[in-house]
Amino acid sequence: MISFDINGAIIEFDEKMNNYNNIRKFFKSYALDKSSEFEEESLNKIQTIKQISEKCLLLGEKIIDEAIKKGVENIVKYDVITIDSNIFKENYCEKYLDFTRLLNNFSKDCSNTNKGKKHNNAKFYDIKPHIERLSEYIYNDCFNIHYAVVDALLEKKVKNIQPYVDNKSIRQADALFNNYKDGFISKPDECRVIKQIITLNPYREDVYEYIIKEDGDFGREIEKLTEFLGYDIRIHKSKLMNIYIKKLIENDINDINSAKEKVQKYAKYIGCIDSKVYISRIDDIYTFEKA
Repeated sequence: MISFDINGAIIEFDEKMNNYNNIRKFFKSYALDKSSEFEEESLNKIQTIKQISEKCLLLGEKIIDEAIKKGVENIVKYDVITIDSNIFKENYCEKYLDFTRLLNNFSKDCSNTNKGKKHNNAKFYDIKPHIERLSEYIYNDCFNIHYAVVDALLEKKVKNIQPYVDNKSIRQADALFNNYKDGFISKPDECRVIKQIITLNPYREDVYEYIIKEDGDFGREIEKLTEFLGYDIRIHKSKLMNIYIKKLIENDINDINSAKEKVQKYAKYIGCIDSKVYISRIDDIYTFEKA
């Protein structure tokens, strides 16, 4: 059992959830890497709009086939050895894969929009937005393969894997979170409701961002939880620190020591371990203002 204390709300994940999370986190990271690889390679090879349809299809399908093999690799780890890449793709993956269809739709749209135009001299900034959109399709397909992995494992009666979060749980968590944000939850019930929200759908990142902003992250338990789930909440903490310093500057820095103390306290409040970086920024701003 893995547990996190989110400002008094004890969040616990059992072995089933841990195993599911590991699969999900693997494909999230894999999807990020492969979508970046697709974007970089496409931008290096493509000079015209027409080439997008031809070359991106081959590259995209190659990447997705590799992701499918990664799915089988994850399945075999659970001693399910009767599913190969062909069976996995045909029986489990097809309903989650949209890249080829979306690329074909994109090609038709481009063909209709640019009929009669020449694309031999297409600019980089004309091509780049299209490639970025297609790389998002690659990300979605690679990530969604983790759903197919879970489907296969559950169908084969693997017991130590939890189903992915379903739409009913997502909607219930959303309703609870909306009521929590709107102030409809009494203080005595807040911990219980936060626990319900995260248990129902632990993968909604803005829940953790909101809790940090409103209630802090003194013990950095939210940071540990989001790292476990595959998110880097430190980016959000950095944004909060920048916003806080901006407000300090707008209110004028007359007492530098007081300002530095406030920054240090706020960093501790939200669980930001880089307080020295932001304190030194106050020094820099004060020196500039006095120059």
